[in-house]
Amino acid sequence: MQDVNLLRKVTWIYTPARSEITSLDSGNIDETLNNAGVALVNFYADWCRFSQMLHPIFEESSNVVREEFPDLKQVVFARVDCDQHSDIAMRYRISKYPTLKLFRNGMMMKREYRGQRSVSAIADFIRQQKVDPVKEMHDLEELKALDRSKRNIIGYFEGKDSENYRTFEKVANILRDDCVFLAAHGSLSKPERFSGDNVIYKPPGDNSPDMVYLGSLSNFDLTYTWAQDKCVPMVREITFENGEQENQEEIASNPPESSFQKLAPSETRYTILNRDRDEL
Repeated sequence: MQDVNLLRKVTWIYTPARSEITSLDSGNIDETLNNAGVALVNFYADWCRFSQMLHPIFEESSNVVREEFPDLKQVVFARVDCDQHSDIAMRYRISKYPTLKLFRNGMMMKREYRGQRSVSAIADFIRQQKVDPVKEMHDLEELKALDRSKRNIIGYFEGKDSENYRTFEKVANILRDDCVFLAAHGSLSKPERFSGDNVIYKPPGDNSPDMVYLGSLSNFDLTYTWAQDKCVPMVREITFENGEQENQEEIASNPPESSFQKLAPSETRYTILNRDRDEL
C-alpha cells in the first residue's frame, strides 16, 4: 500500500503542466505555419535522448510565452516527429535532433535557434521575435542619423491601418535580421508621398544612390522579392557572426557521419544521423 501511495506521489510530481504544442503533419503544417506571425518548431525523434530532454523544457516555454501572447496567430509552438514524418524532415533539411527552427508567416528563417535549452532562454528568444520590426520615425531629420553601414528600407505611408503598410510590416518581420526598416506616417510622410505610398531602399555607403520600389505595395510577393534582393546580397561577406550559420547550411547540404555541436558553455549535443541511431 505504501508503494502504491509513493507511486501516486511521484506520478503527480512529474506530471507536466498542460501545454499547447501543435503536432504538425503533412495535412496541417502549411496552414498552421502560414497563419502564425512567429512559430518555433521542434524537430525531434523519440529515440534521441536529447530530444527527450528537451520536451519538458519546450512545453514549459510554451506555457510561459502563451501567458504573454495568448493569440495563436501571434505565436505558435509546434513539433514534428521526424520518424513519423520523414517527408517534412527532408523538406526542411533536418540532419540532427532536436532542431529548433523559427518560422515567420510560414517562411523558415535561415538561423535556427541555437541558444541555451532553458525555459527562460527560449521565452526571451520569442519575446525578441515579437518586437516591432519597423521603427516609426517622428521627424524626417532622423534620416540624417541613419547608420549607412547597414541596409535601410524606409516606407512612407498615409496611415498604419492601410493594406500597403500591413504588407510592408509583414516583409519587415521576415527580413528583420537582414535590413533595418523604418516608416513615417500621415502628415510627416506627405512630402515623400507625391504619388502615393512610397518605399525607398538606402544601400550601405554615404554616396550610394537610393532605390525606389516601383511595384504594387499591396502585393506581398512582389514587395518581398524586391526587398529580399536588396537585403540579402548574392555574395555575402563571411564574418565571425555569420560564419557559423554558413557552416551550418553547408552541413545540412553535406552532413558528416556524426559530429558534436556546441550549444552553450554548459551543454553540448550530438548531431545525430541514421548511423548514430543504431549505436544508441
